[in-house]
Amino acid sequence: MRLPQFVFRWSLPLVVGISSILPAVEPPQANVISSPGAAYSETARVWQGIPGIDRTPKGRLWAAWYSGDVGEGNLGNYALVATSGNEGMSWSKPVAVIQGPEGTAIADPLPWVDPQGRLWIFYKQVTPKTAGQAESGFAGTFAIRADDPEKAEPQWTVPQLIGEGGTLFGKPLVLPDGRWLAPFFLSARSAWREQMAGKETGVIVTSDAGATWAWQGGTSIAPELRNFSEATLAPRRDGSILMAIRTQKGLYESTSPDAGKTWSEAVPMAGFSPGSATRACLLRLKSGAFLLVYHEPETTASGKYPRAKLTAWLSDDEGRTWSHKLLLDERARVSYPDATQAPDGRIFITYDLGRYEPADKAILLSVIKEEDVRAGKLVSAGSMTKKVINQAFGYGNHGELRDEARVAESMPEKETFDLYLLIGQSNMAGRGLLPLEDRLSRERVLKFSARNAWAPGVEPLHTDKPAVAGAGLGMSFARQMAEAKPKVTIGLIPCAVGGTPLDRWVKGGDLYAAALVRAREAMKSGNLKGILWHQGEADSGSEEKAGSYAQRLAGMVKDLRADLGAGDVPFVAGELGEFLERTNKEGRPSFWPVVNEQLATLPGLVPNADVVDSAGLKHKGDGVHFDTPSLREFGVRYATAMKGLQEKQH
Repeated sequence: MRLPQFVFRWSLPLVVGISSILPAVEPPQANVISSPGAAYSETARVWQGIPGIDRTPKGRLWAAWYSGDVGEGNLGNYALVATSGNEGMSWSKPVAVIQGPEGTAIADPLPWVDPQGRLWIFYKQVTPKTAGQAESGFAGTFAIRADDPEKAEPQWTVPQLIGEGGTLFGKPLVLPDGRWLAPFFLSARSAWREQMAGKETGVIVTSDAGATWAWQGGTSIAPELRNFSEATLAPRRDGSILMAIRTQKGLYESTSPDAGKTWSEAVPMAGFSPGSATRACLLRLKSGAFLLVYHEPETTASGKYPRAKLTAWLSDDEGRTWSHKLLLDERARVSYPDATQAPDGRIFITYDLGRYEPADKAILLSVIKEEDVRAGKLVSAGSMTKKVINQAFGYGNHGELRDEARVAESMPEKETFDLYLLIGQSNMAGRGLLPLEDRLSRERVLKFSARNAWAPGVEPLHTDKPAVAGAGLGMSFARQMAEAKPKVTIGLIPCAVGGTPLDRWVKGGDLYAAALVRAREAMKSGNLKGILWHQGEADSGSEEKAGSYAQRLAGMVKDLRADLGAGDVPFVAGELGEFLERTNKEGRPSFWPVVNEQLATLPGLVPNADVVDSAGLKHKGDGVHFDTPSLREFGVRYATAMKGLQEKQH
């Protein structure tokens, strides 16, 4: 007996301006925020990832990804949408946020431009089950739509329910008869479950331009292999469809000869199983060649396949073999590619980097052509890789919280925990380029986090201006101090703030007070062994302030030592960079040499103080901030001075 088709119908009124909470419906609909505020800013987001991308007929690019709360799948997660009107060279801040009602989570947004030129943002919405109520909860795919996506700030429809119980997370295909076919995997209660007949990884179809959708057919992945059966589709010349499916052991594949109604048994995809357990992107190019964006399968010593070496693969026999490849990003923690092709052959590929990692949390873009993949390197004009679409800088995702919890379980004894307070402006905070391979400290180095909790010593140390924070002198200093005392753990208390004058650091100033609070809290766990200072650029614009610098700084040192109850704890300052210009941007004199002259007198004004020279150190190209190698060297010089002062105390 033929089972009835279950379809969902939703009207699509336009949302104008800033959306308010939509009228209550079952299931609850998300709010489309067309003017996201500070709560959704880059500095508020503590993690982000899982992007998608598409292009309008006139060339506007749209990207979407998700974030929210402390990690993926958490209640409060939301989707973000950004756009580029210049072929990806620059991107807007998010112009729309899809925020679910309280008690829900939004995930897996995917942009798609339909044959009519309308932009769809598909996304998953989940309401967890209530304890003891098996029929409670909801999971399903919704979509919002912009009918004017050539505009940088289009109007969005209210959410439309696409399908209950599963996720649409691969671009739809337009079939020869005009219907749309989209990959869909069922993972929860659905009106389609009987039709599914155990074949949870399949496709849904619409014959009315997205107004209603129905289950079409699918295949099954063995339970031990099933892992968010995210699939991606490409049509073959003979009318069949190839589906590449994520599994626990890499990519599997299945084919359909009849527009998705029936599918072959899923089998390992040649060359990509075993491989990384993550999403891939399959695309038929305008030339007829197949493009697959996935990781080059490479096992670790433990037998795992990491999400690294994101690679574009090319097939001339419609996915049966993959004879050409182009490495897009060699780094670890790159994942979740999505792609679209422009009429001129350019391929726009987005993916994420280090969703939870300091200095990563980035949505990236590569722009390539087919000839680049065939050559195995970038050979076409305008091609590029690793372009940043968006980056998050907040602190407090679940990885960082777990790190804090692990540190709390194995804190050193107070007697073997040496603390150092880092204060000043941007060159103390660190603005150096942060090398991926050099972010972690050696053993026995911790940092006091933005949450006033001890965490692993991972750069960036400071969070004063998260969007520009990078390598600093603190880490190389800490490494030197840890090596000098093999039985001691070094704790860094980062408090520097870029662009700040000495007036804010003297007693009565806001930064003095803030540093005092953090230092006192940190000192509950260890013993303050020294203070590191680098500041003065902000005081170089005034001859009066430059000329009084040493007296004012000496007063701060005396007050800070007294308020911390730290006696004559060693105090080390660093000279300003000799690369600074003699005039500022406005053409007025810069008195930084006077500040350096003043600094040289500090040891004669306060006991147990020293000044580190900046001779030979270089800037990073901006004429203001030390580059990473110079900061590493500066930290070593600070450590040498600090050890000298400590030795004199004994």
